[in-house]
Amino acid sequence: MKKTVIVLSALLTAAACAGCGNENKIPKDWYNDSIAYFGTAVRNGWDKADPEKYNVMEPMQASAYVVGADGEKRTSGVTVMSGSEEYRDSSNQFGYLLKDLDGDGAEELLVGLINDAPQTQFLDLCVWNSDFGATHIMSSGDGDYMYLCDNGTLIRESSFGGTKETEAMKYSSENNSFEIVGSGGIITAGKYELTPFQ
Repeated sequence: MKKTVIVLSALLTAAACAGCGNENKIPKDWYNDSIAYFGTAVRNGWDKADPEKYNVMEPMQASAYVVGADGEKRTSGVTVMSGSEEYRDSSNQFGYLLKDLDGDGAEELLVGLINDAPQTQFLDLCVWNSDFGATHIMSSGDGDYMYLCDNGTLIRESSFGGTKETEAMKYSSENNSFEIVGSGGIITAGKYELTPFQ
């Protein structure tokens, strides 16, 4: 049975407009402000990166839920936590990748570590949400990462106590959701060349 992670906004005003932006196409180069936002955070610290200045919806404004086969909503591990220990380590280098995750012709923005790991370790994901625009929707870090397969599947690590779990998911911009497609080992993930933040 399939589960879906549905992205919902905590902004009440959006409820009245839900679905009204779905017929609009994703703007070309929507990610430019998001790249500038992350570049500022990487260079100057998260306290210097104002999401409103860069038109990026941030953590307190969005949440995600897993909807099970029984229709019950449960809080998901899909959260945003900008400023993980990786960003605080001045020896780390960061870059970004633009990749069409769902085959709709529009690229999503992934931010990750530039290092020698066998698979690229991603920390953050920004997407274009049809109702809210550029949205920083998912992050990892503090030793847990997201990985990307060639077919656009994301593999996300989560640690609970001493146990590390993985969850494989596919993104859909059409309904602003992540479909859980199983648990996958990171061995299937790829190594990507990231563009360094300037």
